[in-house]
Amino acid sequence: MHLQEIVNELASAYQAPVFYPHCTLYSPTDLETHELDKILEKAGEKVGSLYVTMDKLDHTTNIWKTVFIELEKSLELADLQHSLVSLIPDPKPYEFLPHISLIYKKMTTDQQEQIIRNLTVRNSYKMDRITAMKTGPDIKHWEKVAEVQFHA
Repeated sequence: MHLQEIVNELASAYQAPVFYPHCTLYSPTDLETHELDKILEKAGEKVGSLYVTMDKLDHTTNIWKTVFIELEKSLELADLQHSLVSLIPDPKPYEFLPHISLIYKKMTTDQQEQIIRNLTVRNSYKMDRITAMKTGPDIKHWEKVAEVQFHA
């Protein structure tokens, strides 16, 4: 809930879109929903709750990494990502740089640095599910197509 509140507050303050905080494990894919359901179930079947740890707050000129929490690439997180990709038929190359975006918007470096100075974030976060999203350039049209809760 903490991260969703940050996303909502930043979206309101900077007229940016609201989205669900997440760590992208792989993108893109055009698999059908029934295939994604099976892949997510298999990837998540051996995972209990997974805790991710913040490395640092950062920003870039890439809109998909406007202001974000860079995550430590723990063995558990790397294993989950590898497990998921290994289940995807003919996966495209994907560089896994684990992070949680807090806002998507073109901004000045000064604005980004001001956000970072004023943010209070936790050092670790619990991941309790794996979700497949239909995405695109318009975040308002993103939709969940499959989701699996981790087995606690």
